[in-house]
Amino acid sequence: MNPLRRQALRQRRQQPKSVAVSVQAPVGGWNTRDSVDSMPPQDAFNLDNFWPTVGKVSLRKGYTVFATGVGGSDVKTLAEYHSGTTQHLIAAGGGAIYECSGGGAATSKATGFSENEWDWVQFNNTLLMFNGTDAGQNYDGSTVSANGYTGIATTSLKHPDVHRSRVYLIEKDSQSFWYSGVNSIAGALTEFDLSRVGKFGGNLVAQGSWTHDGGSGADDFKVFIMSSGEVVVYSGGDPGSDFTLVGVYRIGVPINHRSVLKVGGDMLITTTSDYVSLSEVLRTGQIGNASKLSGAVIENSSRASNFGWQLILHQKNEMILSNVPQADGSFDQHGINTLTGAATRFKDLPARTWAVFNNDLYFGDGSGQVCKYTGNDDNGSAIQADAEQAWNDFGNPQTKRCTALRPVFETAGTISYEIANGYDYERALTPSPSTTTSTGSPWDTSPWDTSPWSAENVVDTHWRLSRGAGQNISTRVRINSKKAVSWLRTDYRLEQGRNL
Repeated sequence: MNPLRRQALRQRRQQPKSVAVSVQAPVGGWNTRDSVDSMPPQDAFNLDNFWPTVGKVSLRKGYTVFATGVGGSDVKTLAEYHSGTTQHLIAAGGGAIYECSGGGAATSKATGFSENEWDWVQFNNTLLMFNGTDAGQNYDGSTVSANGYTGIATTSLKHPDVHRSRVYLIEKDSQSFWYSGVNSIAGALTEFDLSRVGKFGGNLVAQGSWTHDGGSGADDFKVFIMSSGEVVVYSGGDPGSDFTLVGVYRIGVPINHRSVLKVGGDMLITTTSDYVSLSEVLRTGQIGNASKLSGAVIENSSRASNFGWQLILHQKNEMILSNVPQADGSFDQHGINTLTGAATRFKDLPARTWAVFNNDLYFGDGSGQVCKYTGNDDNGSAIQADAEQAWNDFGNPQTKRCTALRPVFETAGTISYEIANGYDYERALTPSPSTTTSTGSPWDTSPWDTSPWSAENVVDTHWRLSRGAGQNISTRVRINSKKAVSWLRTDYRLEQGRNL
């Protein structure tokens, strides 16, 4: 054989072969628990303003201003009144209580209050409201009036709950709760002192009901949560006659009363170290495994005393949100998909408090406005999303060169995005996407067409040139859009071998 031909064949055999590999978008969600070298490939160590769901990761929804004039500053309470066909959205701010069900300018219902952070529960066709400073109030669907409970000044009562047809209220800065008669929204309250039950002291900060069958009935347990992290559980329906202590359990220090949420038969509690499932604690007698959000909770726990922490369930969107105050006065939201368990972080939503009204999700902002979580933009501004997928060696520890990649998006119209790879734990850097033109990555030689796409959803599958090599690859995607966008997967063309 000709020596030149033999050399050419040898060189071709030594050249690395290109293979095509696909990786699903990070449907496993945001992972703040695992180390970067042990995270599942379908997780993300950074996931902002994306919503992980079945088979795809989509941009979160946006918001529009729904109602105005709620005190002109922080809206600290939103509550739904629902009796028969009557549904009202109640808001509190600026020392007043408002009704804003129809949107537009809110209607004042009562004024002269010192505190705007009301706790509420609906019982016997009445919204019962307490804040531990002002006298308790009732809303009957028309008017706000002083509450009729006696036995203790209602200015000392907070955090109402209903259990087995009785109202339970926590006495501020104490270890006592007070309970009503059956089906009573007025009259004498009776004290129950928990100071001789627990071992570690602290004040009573939250309460709720827990059941092992997911329903509501005679097998419900009454749960009281102390600031020390003790959880006191009773069975029975009358504290004066048939209350039986089930047990005293330990969890992390609870954040506050608004960070306790009933989800089906379970209770989810935000502590300074994690989100804790009470069912898991009662079943095992210990806190259990850390969630993927544990690192994010610990990072924000230094602001545990700040206003704004809240858990809320929105069944329509299969979503649990945790409102989390930030050091600069803004608020993030930790989101959990109740269908898949995947987590995410929302940013840029100016939410001080949340409520579900007429099956839709609303929040109060810092300027007297009530906003509806809906649409594809943030009150006219594009939603900016950022994701960094977990490091991936693609099942091969050898060095790999990525020659091209393509993110597969589904959207209705043009979008602006940037994409880049990071190698061997050096995170990818991308500029902010333009809000006016569609662009590729900084090294892209084949930008998207600038003509609008069809109004119907289109899947874009254009390849982008890439360069770089390493054993592990992480892909970063940044999107700036006023349109619905879903990220389905990312395809790679990889060369791997000894000579790279």
